[in-house]
Amino acid sequence: MTTRDNPVITIQPDELPLHCSGPKHEAWNGHPRVFLPIQANGDIECPYCGARYHLDGDLPHHHS
Repeated sequence: MTTRDNPVITIQPDELPLHCSGPKHEAWNGHPRVFLPIQANGDIECPYCGARYHLDGDLPHHHS
């Protein structure tokens, strides 16, 4: 796939946890929902559909 066919989807830390259910998130035509372990200011690709994601920011801090 080319970059034009599969643009990078930028997400913000408040949108975590990141999951993908298909490139258009269509419930009737997608793939099984898969949670993606993205890193701070990092990129990840969905293993099912190849959708590419970029996290713009740091991971939220969790209290112990």
